[in-house]
This record gives sequence, C-alpha cells and structure tokens, in this order.
Amino acid sequence: MTIIIIVAYIVITLLEVIPLFKNQQKKEMILYINMMVIALVLSVLLSRGIKIPSPAVFIEKLITSIIGG
Repeated sequence: MTIIIIVAYIVITLLEVIPLFKNQQKKEMILYINMMVIALVLSVLLSRGIKIPSPAVFIEKLITSIIGG
C-alpha cells in the first residue's frame, strides 16, 4: 500500500510541477512541493497504522494562552 501511495504522489506532483516550472513560478512550485511532501508523509504514516495526533489540542492551548481563560 505504501508503494502505491508514493507512486501516486510522484505522478500527481510531476503533473502539477511541470507547468509551474515551465511558467517559471518558482515560489508556487516550492510551496506546492512542500505541501505535497507533508501530505505524503502523513499518508504513509496513516497507511502504516501509525496514529497521528490531532493538532486541535495544540491550537486550543495556543488560543487559550493568547486570549486568556
């Protein structure tokens, strides 16, 4: 399953990055590749059965510390 996910991400990334490269949109390309790498890592971890903690707890603590309460 992990190999299928990696191959799918490579194909999708190539299809999306080539037009960005041709149009010399380097900032967009870097952002897209970074987002895809994060998504790939999360997808592989989930496919391996590794539990990923929710960011909601961290966000709630951050907002509570800013607002107070």
